[in-house]
Amino acid sequence: KLDKSYDTGMYLIYIFSITVASMADLRNIHLAEELNVLGFLFFIIFGSLFLLWILGAIFKVDADLTVVASVALVNSPPFVPMIVSAQKNKSMLIPGITIGLVGFAVGNYLGFMIAQLLANF
Repeated sequence: KLDKSYDTGMYLIYIFSITVASMADLRNIHLAEELNVLGFLFFIIFGSLFLLWILGAIFKVDADLTVVASVALVNSPPFVPMIVSAQKNKSMLIPGITIGLVGFAVGNYLGFMIAQLLANF
């Protein structure tokens, strides 16, 4: 077992996050023209968080896993280690990444099916 493998992984995740954020060109954002996109993003992020909160309460899932699942499903699995690190609960790392990967798999097929369904109208 490597002593500093978790710390090295976190360092690489931070580099990944900074690299992705540095590719944003803020000069091309025209807020007045993009309000519908921002509204859609607001609905998706907070709607999914509300849905996960309700499902977590129904199935009695702890709050840490609910937050990790929300980040994994809305953002992507590479952002799970940062949330796990902030929670100081490393036991949520594997379930969070697994939830994110399953979300990718299900979301791709579900998105394709919805696109095909909407193409018929």
